[in-house]
Order: sequence, then C-alpha cells, then structure tokens
Amino acid sequence: MDPLITIVLVVTAAAAQVSAMVCNLSQGNGTHQCYGALGESLSLHLGSHISNDQISLKKGDKRVLNFKTGEDWRSKLPQDYMNRSQFINNGTFRLDRVIEDDCGDYQLEIHNSEGTMMLRVNMLLVIQAPVSEPVLSHLCLPHGETVVTCSSEGDGLQYSWTLNGQNLTRSVAYDVYQNSVITLKSDVTGTLTCMVQNKVSGSNSTIDLTLACPVVSSQFPFVAVTVALTVGTFTLLLALFVGINHLCKKRRSRFDTSENGDEGVVYADVKIGKQRNPARKQRPPATEMVE
Repeated sequence: MDPLITIVLVVTAAAAQVSAMVCNLSQGNGTHQCYGALGESLSLHLGSHISNDQISLKKGDKRVLNFKTGEDWRSKLPQDYMNRSQFINNGTFRLDRVIEDDCGDYQLEIHNSEGTMMLRVNMLLVIQAPVSEPVLSHLCLPHGETVVTCSSEGDGLQYSWTLNGQNLTRSVAYDVYQNSVITLKSDVTGTLTCMVQNKVSGSNSTIDLTLACPVVSSQFPFVAVTVALTVGTFTLLLALFVGINHLCKKRRSRFDTSENGDEGVVYADVKIGKQRNPARKQRPPATEMVE
C-alpha cells in the first residue's frame, strides 16, 4: 500500500453571511417559491392595499392572517405566531425566528370591499439551515498530488473553488466539479479558496499551499520490506544462539555435579550381632526330692 502523508494547515475562514430573506407575493397571480433561513427573519410582501381589503393568508388548512386593512390584524392571529410576527403598514408580514414548521404550501387571497378577488397567489416556502464556516484540510498522495477537503454544515450546500482568484481548470486539478473534495496535480501551489453557499447564506475559507507535496520514491515499499526481513532474521538468529548457549550451560552443570559426587561418601563399619530369642527362657535348677 502506498504511504500517505498528512499535512495540517491553519485555515483562515470568513464569517458566514446570512441575507435577510424577502418574498414578494404582490407580483400577479401564480405560484411562487420562497426560501427562509432557519432562526432568521422572513418578510412576505403582500402589496399595498386600500382600506377595507380582506387579506387572507393560509398555510394548508390553517389561517395565519384573516383581517381587513385598518383593523387589528392580531385579533385572529394563531398563538404560535403571536410573539414572532409583525404586520407593517406597507403591506409586509414579517416572521421573526423562522422555524422548520414554517415550511410548506401557503395561499394568499385578497378581496376588495365588494368581495371581488383581486389577487390569489400560491407560495411554497422552503426553510434551510444557514451555511457554517468551512474547514479546509488537505492530504498528500505519494506521487505529489494534493487532496483538499472542504467541510461545512447546512442545507442544500453548493461548493465552488478558486486558486489565486481564478476558477479551477483541468490544468491544475483533476476534477473541477462543484464538490466538497478536489484533487490538485503535483507541484501546484498558491492560495486556494473554498466557497460554500445555499439559497439563504454563504461563507468561504482560504488556505495557502506554499509548499508542494513531496513525491515519495516507488522503492520505499521494497526497502521497507527488506529492512523488516533483515531485522527479523537477525532477531531469530540471536534468539537461537541464546537458547543453544543456555542449553549447553545446563548440561555442563549436570556433568560437573556427577563427577564430584564420590568425595562426599562416608563409609561406616556396621556389625550385625545375633540377637537372643526372648521367647526362650532359662530352665531353673533341678530340686532334690526327699522321700
């Protein structure tokens, strides 16, 4: 397996930029697609209307706005919109702290004082998490190529790269697609920038590739294997020598002990006497008998 050389660089990152999102729903009938940044504000421009116009904004079957211009628009506002919404006199309905539940299909209807429909608009609202600050890291391959990775968080991320302020071309990179990972050719140096964006925000980070990746010799694996085999053979021979030496010393010690064993023998004169039979008793002297 070819060796990999990892190089860690200090990354200079720019702060993520979140744009204030505005959806203009007053541009005629039809269907609109709008985007909102999670946790940020979203303004829906409903248009400037004369008094007594009936404004109705629904999300599915739920009414969000239902009032006549000049009346208190908060009177019929749902509870979950109460503390994070505002209706401005220019006909703009603003949502603060947009949440994921705000996404979905909306329908706006405006009727005049006579009940005639003046405007009907369908809107698809998409909520995206803003882009986080990208983190760049790179890895050197054995033949001098550089693999650069751009990591970021958010929804619907799109990547683009520049080298010294110019878009990447196939003369300096193997892949110039909008991916989070690119491979630069050998001997490529300069200031590399990764730009990440989605529909609601964008951010970028830059690293300086001042030194090209070194080219590792193709003989490196062969040399490594040769050295490993040499060290292993030497270790085996050393272990064998120590074992044989220990065995010889052990046998020599036993031989010396057997030769010196006769000097410690003590001879003793042992006499075995005949033991009397205790069962045999001495017969008493005969007694004269007088008639």
